[in-house]
Amino acid sequence: MDRTYRVTEFARLTKVTVRALHYYDQIGLLAPSGRTPSRYRVYTDKDLFRLQQIVTLKFLGLSLDQIKKALSRPQSTVIRSMRLQAEAVEKEIERLKRAARALRETSRMAEAGGPLDWNKLIKVMEDIQMTEDAKKTWAKHFSETQMKEFEEIGKKYTPEMMEDYQKKWGALINEVKANLKADPAGPVAQSLAKRWKSLLEEAYGGHPGLQKQIAGAYRSEWKAGTAGGQAMPFGPEIWDFIHKAMEVSKTQCK
Repeated sequence: MDRTYRVTEFARLTKVTVRALHYYDQIGLLAPSGRTPSRYRVYTDKDLFRLQQIVTLKFLGLSLDQIKKALSRPQSTVIRSMRLQAEAVEKEIERLKRAARALRETSRMAEAGGPLDWNKLIKVMEDIQMTEDAKKTWAKHFSETQMKEFEEIGKKYTPEMMEDYQKKWGALINEVKANLKADPAGPVAQSLAKRWKSLLEEAYGGHPGLQKQIAGAYRSEWKAGTAGGQAMPFGPEIWDFIHKAMEVSKTQCK
């Protein structure tokens, strides 16, 4: 049998104010399981679990309205969603730990009077400035299942492997930029398109739907002209060039 708690006891136990509990009840987010004959709110362990979900989702940046909608889904869906969110939090913790390590190392160099590693400083700034808004701009284009696919793909890479993969993309994008006037049917463009396809296949070979959705996300952000589009690693002219070269390649293979 579930234990019961008066509102003040429940607030003290959960570190959530009585005022907040009253408000959650008012908006239908967390109604107490019962009331005493004197009409005092009475909460149970079941309410405790729901409040824990509310606090967790609030910590992750969801509004109360978004939380209410999320918790209206079947419990299995909510639990799966929270598992995914837990993994996202763990990744964020790792990112902040990397920034902290780099800052400590840089501060030691500065204290010793030695030369500063500017590449590390730049990496710290990149990590710190990767805001939640930027993440949401990208994530809005993908379903929960597709975000799970991204996470599964990411598990195959160590930090060193991921850094190497990103360097390959950076080098390829720079080469494409330098050859935008090349003939899409020529050997230079065809070689670049082949490498582009190879890099996509390396990470997303078993996820054709995800590849298509990624392309759609880029096009959508470029078309919208939002900050998200400006933050993309390459512009639409590069995609158009690669797309033309790939279309020529398909024709040649027929």
